[in-house]
Amino acid sequence: MKMISLLCAVIAGVTLAFAQAPVSKPLSAFDQALVSRENGFLQAMQDKNAASVSQIVSDDFEGIATNGDFYEKEELLSAAQEGLPKDFRIYDLRIMRLNADCAVVTYNNIVPGAHPRYRHVSHTWTREGNEWKLRFEQETPNLWSAADLD
Repeated sequence: MKMISLLCAVIAGVTLAFAQAPVSKPLSAFDQALVSRENGFLQAMQDKNAASVSQIVSDDFEGIATNGDFYEKEELLSAAQEGLPKDFRIYDLRIMRLNADCAVVTYNNIVPGAHPRYRHVSHTWTREGNEWKLRFEQETPNLWSAADLD
């Protein structure tokens, strides 16, 4: 019996060691600029700062909501006035460089109190002059949580 307990402890320890997240490499200047811009956008949404959101978002912005409907900049600015829930969280952020002036920032998020609560978001950023602008957004419900009700 002691041997089984010891074996289980060793297996659990090895499993936990392999489950550790790998050390991430430093972000490039390109990636840092996009992470900063994404954080600025999310902070402006959190703060209900529609004026800042308007400056960050391209005039020809388009989005696709979790229900598949299209929306434009004016509707995003209306949503900015409502803000994001206090416990809004993002995780698993990734950046895909398409070229020197275009990239996709994608991540998962949790929107407490919303349905669907768990979503995958993709933002397409384009460089306009010296500034990154949010050009396109798509929010997709995570299928495993689509029927998740509070």
